[in-house]
Amino acid sequence: MLKGNSKPAGGASHALPEKSFQPLHERMREDIINGVLAEGSWLKTHDLARRYQVSTNPIREALHQLSGEGFVIIHRNRGARVRTLDEAFVRNIFDIRALIEPYLASLFVEQATDEDLAAMEKVQLRIEERPEDQIKLDRLDDAFHGIMYDRHFNQEALAIRQRHSEVVRGLARRYPVSPARRLAMIEEHRAIMDAVARHDVKATQEIVEKHARAAERNLIQRMRQAGLPRAWAGE
Repeated sequence: MLKGNSKPAGGASHALPEKSFQPLHERMREDIINGVLAEGSWLKTHDLARRYQVSTNPIREALHQLSGEGFVIIHRNRGARVRTLDEAFVRNIFDIRALIEPYLASLFVEQATDEDLAAMEKVQLRIEERPEDQIKLDRLDDAFHGIMYDRHFNQEALAIRQRHSEVVRGLARRYPVSPARRLAMIEEHRAIMDAVARHDVKATQEIVEKHARAAERNLIQRMRQAGLPRAWAGE
């Protein structure tokens, strides 16, 4: 059964918090995405504490959270290292998403209401304005899918999807989606909405899986254009 959800349909406000009020792990994640903390580099606790002007305990907590999100690898007795986000890692993430998201969608399709469809339409119309800001587009896309997934009872599946979404959003900021992919995303969302309106579980699952695979292909193509390595060098 779907869980109750006190959040308004379509997600909460999309405003970014001020930098000074961002949680430490978010600030560190931004620095990884922007290359300030370079891929493959070792993260020394005391150096990070000086950089972010905090004690070492919050740094350790942030590193564990970033490890859970996939941005950092913690090596026992050796320390933490920024993960190299290469093609092999991206493929692994999307292999999992292509399994989890159709599963999450199925329960929603069975129980979707007119209010749910109206919420999806509202977000979709904003996506169809085709915002140039990649962060805004990512948030709208996350809100669209959140309407379908976020009330699902399986918190473990949702947590895995959330962790992977953080990585994908980070990569999308570094390698923004192509104009052709933006148009295709709009068409795929419309197809999802049509299948949901018919309460057609199988069709929705198939479209959601194809949607994930199309996003994977586009991201890998953009990474290749940037000359990224295909083999994982994270270890």
